[in-house]
Amino acid sequence: MDIEADDLYAKEQTKVGLLSHTLVSSPIIQWVLPARLRGKNQNDVVFVGERCLQIKEAVSGVHLEEVTSKNDFDSHIMAAKVINVSTELPWEAQMRLGASSSTMSADTNMHRDLPPQILVLSLTSRELAFLYYWNAGDQFIYHHRPLPNDVSAFERFGRNIAVEPRSRVVAVSASCDYFGVFVLKEPAVLQSQMAQNKLDPIAEERFFRVDGDIIAIEFLYPSPEDGDKIILLLLIAQDQVTSAVCYEWNADESVRQAAPKVTKKVLPLEDRLPTMLIPLTKTSSFIVVTTTSMAVYQNKLDPRRQPTRYPLPVPDRESQRQPLWTRWARPLRNWLYNQQHDDIYLCREDGRVFYLSVGNEGEVENQTHLGQLCCDVDAAFDILDIGYEGGDLLLAAGTTGDGGLFVQKARDHPRCVQRFMNWTPVTDSVIVRDESALNSGTPGDRFFVCSASSYARGAVVELRHGIEAQSGLVVSLEELSSTTDIWTMSDSMNGGIFILTSDPVSSMLLYLAADFVEEISAIDEKESGLDYGRQTLAAGCTDTGAVIQVTDKAIHIGATSDLWSSYRHEYGPEHHIAVAAVNGSSLLVAAAVRTSHDVHLHLKRLDSGGGQAQLQDIGPALPICFDPVCMSIETLNSCTYVFIGTGNGKVLLYRVTDRVAFMSETNIAVECSDDISKAIDSLAIMKTPSGSLSNKYTMLCGLRSGILIPFEIMIDSETAASFDVFKQLDPQRLGHTSVKVQSRGNLALLTCGHGFWQMTCRQDPVTANYMLQRVWVTDQNNPAYHPSTINSFCAAAVGGPGAEGISDTLFCVAEGQLMICTLDQKAKAVPRRIDLPGSASKLAYSQHLRTLVVAYNQTEYDTETDPIKRYTRPYIEFVDPDSQQAMVNTSESPVDESSRPWRPRGAAGEKISCIVEWTPRKGDEEYHFILIGTSRRTHQERGRVIFLQAYRDPINPSRIECNVKHIHKFEGPVYSIVPYGAFTLMVSTGHVIVPLEPKLSHSQGARTARYKVHSPAVLMTAREPYLFLTTSRESLVVLKAGEDKLTLHAQDRQRHDGLSHIHLDGNSNLMLKSSRGGRVSLLKEIGGTERDTRMPPALCEAHLPSSVMRLGAGSRRSPLSSQSQVIYGTAMNGTVYRLLIVNEKEWRLLRLLQNLCVRDPILCPFTPKRQRQRNPLSLVGSQPSQMHIDGDILSRLLTRGTRDLFRLLNSDHTSGQPDNAAQVVFERFVELTRDVLGETSSPIDSVIGWLQRVLQVEF
Repeated sequence: MDIEADDLYAKEQTKVGLLSHTLVSSPIIQWVLPARLRGKNQNDVVFVGERCLQIKEAVSGVHLEEVTSKNDFDSHIMAAKVINVSTELPWEAQMRLGASSSTMSADTNMHRDLPPQILVLSLTSRELAFLYYWNAGDQFIYHHRPLPNDVSAFERFGRNIAVEPRSRVVAVSASCDYFGVFVLKEPAVLQSQMAQNKLDPIAEERFFRVDGDIIAIEFLYPSPEDGDKIILLLLIAQDQVTSAVCYEWNADESVRQAAPKVTKKVLPLEDRLPTMLIPLTKTSSFIVVTTTSMAVYQNKLDPRRQPTRYPLPVPDRESQRQPLWTRWARPLRNWLYNQQHDDIYLCREDGRVFYLSVGNEGEVENQTHLGQLCCDVDAAFDILDIGYEGGDLLLAAGTTGDGGLFVQKARDHPRCVQRFMNWTPVTDSVIVRDESALNSGTPGDRFFVCSASSYARGAVVELRHGIEAQSGLVVSLEELSSTTDIWTMSDSMNGGIFILTSDPVSSMLLYLAADFVEEISAIDEKESGLDYGRQTLAAGCTDTGAVIQVTDKAIHIGATSDLWSSYRHEYGPEHHIAVAAVNGSSLLVAAAVRTSHDVHLHLKRLDSGGGQAQLQDIGPALPICFDPVCMSIETLNSCTYVFIGTGNGKVLLYRVTDRVAFMSETNIAVECSDDISKAIDSLAIMKTPSGSLSNKYTMLCGLRSGILIPFEIMIDSETAASFDVFKQLDPQRLGHTSVKVQSRGNLALLTCGHGFWQMTCRQDPVTANYMLQRVWVTDQNNPAYHPSTINSFCAAAVGGPGAEGISDTLFCVAEGQLMICTLDQKAKAVPRRIDLPGSASKLAYSQHLRTLVVAYNQTEYDTETDPIKRYTRPYIEFVDPDSQQAMVNTSESPVDESSRPWRPRGAAGEKISCIVEWTPRKGDEEYHFILIGTSRRTHQERGRVIFLQAYRDPINPSRIECNVKHIHKFEGPVYSIVPYGAFTLMVSTGHVIVPLEPKLSHSQGARTARYKVHSPAVLMTAREPYLFLTTSRESLVVLKAGEDKLTLHAQDRQRHDGLSHIHLDGNSNLMLKSSRGGRVSLLKEIGGTERDTRMPPALCEAHLPSSVMRLGAGSRRSPLSSQSQVIYGTAMNGTVYRLLIVNEKEWRLLRLLQNLCVRDPILCPFTPKRQRQRNPLSLVGSQPSQMHIDGDILSRLLTRGTRDLFRLLNSDHTSGQPDNAAQVVFERFVELTRDVLGETSSPIDSVIGWLQRVLQVEF
């Protein structure tokens, strides 16, 4: 293939592309599988989502922390199972073998560090994926096997997977007609492969055909008389009959040559279409569970034995629902117990858990109701096998509602110890401008969605992105209400934590025992040896447990350790300590001491000579010529330095040896007006990540004016006596109040106003890239919790060296509470949920009221009638976006119904289809309405538009009152409403667009302007004189309004099931529309002619994994162009996409990068072979789908940095290409980089930095 011949970049007409990027992945958990994919000593659990998987590790007893994830499958996951590949015998078998097993154990020790299990997945791309995690290489090792292509995609080959009990065979079936059997290689062979970081587990395979729908597929446990047989059971439904089909063959035979014994049995009518098939470990038996009963089939399909039927336990007979039995799990028990019993957990979709005890003959001996999990369970349910003391650990999750980790002890109800938030299904979304972000000068967005539930547990959820700080211990003290500073110090002697807090007039020392097993306690002032009557300026703790406190008048050494006695170094009355710093590991205390006419730097070292604490001066005091504001003592490259930030924007640097020496003075540069304060209010040093240069650091200066200024500093690697580089990087405004910054290792935490951030340095050996991520403090017991301001904070490692856990601990004070939080290492979606008393359906935001308006449904039952009647009614509620309490009346937060304001309620069976805010103006008067469109099936007037007036109570502004001003009724259901002009409303009712003019208007001409459409308009927008309709069957339709009629102006040339559309601002004349099937199209806003009303073809078309049900524009400007906005798309499965318009030059560069990534087996391991062989420069871009850029693929390149981009540009791309193919690709890359970014000395570094700005997630 000749690269020069296929020139992607020939001169053509200007093109416009679309970049999509997943901001929030779907929270749906399909399976939770205890699987040791990293090693036998790690208690790992695999969370399998729709298109990704996460490995979490059980630490600190009963807490799961994320270790790694994999999201490059590029297709949906249909099924997942765990395969045991360990060669180590169970302990009971080792006991029987005794000393004769020494040879085998020696062989086992060779692979003792290898994972004992692997995972098998089936993908919608018609392939199986086998994988495990290689710890040393920090990557997944995988093998994928394509499934037959002659099976229709609608039959979903891979929908069911079953693994034989001894992990010798894997069975995979389609939803109907086909299944395959894959024989695996011996565990010793697989372990040898894994020792070489390879995986190829399939020995042979065979495919079978059956007639009917395959409901379930499982392997049965062979009985002792069956010998070495493999028994596969299928449940097949055909012609309203469900049959059990059993395939048996000997494991020693080749599956290709074997003639399986096939046994078929028609199940009784009451067992038709079961919800679960459970294989039992006794006598090759299995349980079939239906909606009403369960039956035990013994000895496979023995025609001589009838199934034993058991009624399903119904502990809540008063319930009017009939939940399905959806999941089961087998707990871990010891070998002796398992010889006589087979215990099973059963779980209903409403979270009810039951325990079955099955006897040695397969009979059910006991049924026990354990309790309620308080979550919907229709997807994931399993037992975490880590030998938890005193009970089982249950993992449960569903497609609606939260999941959780539960402790189930004997004769006790399940207790939730960790929740996994889930906000699906999403029924609507709205984007709210972040008012607090306006302080930084950069617009911000708040993203709200409303979720429904099958059990009326709806909610309004704010989706945020950043680092989660989950509070584990909360202490409320009146003394903390005015806290300004906090320090934490480890008690190395007892393993506890000292916590010193300070406000402007006092201080307090608290103590938290090791492992948080005891309550926090306050230490008496006399016992501590500290001064509680003054503000603490600086504090620290030595390695031997001496607490150091610096106040404005003295330096105190606390008697908190037996090795130290209390000590006090006091300055004279004419001396005043302005700022100070403590470095406990170096035993150093620095203080800027002010007198009436000058300021001097005093440095002292703590000495315990003779068992008495003393402070020794280090050299004479040095004068400070400028007003000091903050100070820090840092040890860099084995040398100690003192950094001082001043009130006029200078950083003073001193070096500490046996004396103190002034080294340099550095000025900060701020491109702002002269009235901006340059005072450095805080200062911290951040180390570079491991693996980078050890003499490279970052200094962060937080200004009093709300600006963060980073400096890159380089210490002389030879003498460590001077700084070679003191380079200021780009400042960043965070707000207009002081920036408080603290560092810990290679990250820093900082606050400004209402914001809380973490700053990290990307681990790239070539460039230093810094990233700010928001930190969100959460409370598992109150999902709506959101502290408005963090008053003070401090991060520390709790537990000392070797402590279990991988997260730092954050101590912070907010709203009079001390919170001790677990700080996550990775950024992720951090939802905040406000629970509603019903299932939410619609969501809007009122700019006038500054509140969310949500519609939800509640269901009531009339049990006095026969049959029982069910009434579902819609309600309207106003929800404060910053509310920290649920709207649900609970025992913890009871609500007096009589004190609640009146809220509108719909009729039974009525549905709210849209909520619109309308503020018409007549003269100097402005009116405010909340318009509610509804639909009813059984009423003569099937649609209503309700005019609701709402206002804040003048006496209590937090209270919103409302009343119905007018109701307009229609013959057809109302689907959507849009204001048009000054006083007109366009209403989509039935298949007609009807103008509606209230009495405010003097014009009556538009009332006759009606237009009939072929399908309902689910969304309408107006840009006079045009009306844009998204219809449910004809996609986009554009109407033109005349004086007395509506006429068709243009329509989409392709008919799709429309979902949403949005106009792009600026002069681009573009709009985006979404339709079912994941299609998002970029169109010219106005198209068509009088003779041909079809719109021009789409400029760009993206096929996303999930259908975008709602498009919305954010207030942020696009990182690619300040002239365009960021567009967000929301899917029902909880996924949030960001959509950006790219111009032709940007598209060419991004498309080249995407082509290189798609061809790379590391970045895109599941790319089809045919696509991998394409020339990276050969795509012409003539099709709209080729104008789409997949930001998720580019983000994989971004995580690996400049080194991987260099590798892609210099690797051989296709066999048969000329020797200079890589050079041609690199030259093209340089040319395209120049077109987009201009001249640059390092194109690769510049492109990676540009990608980071484009793909950075901020909300």
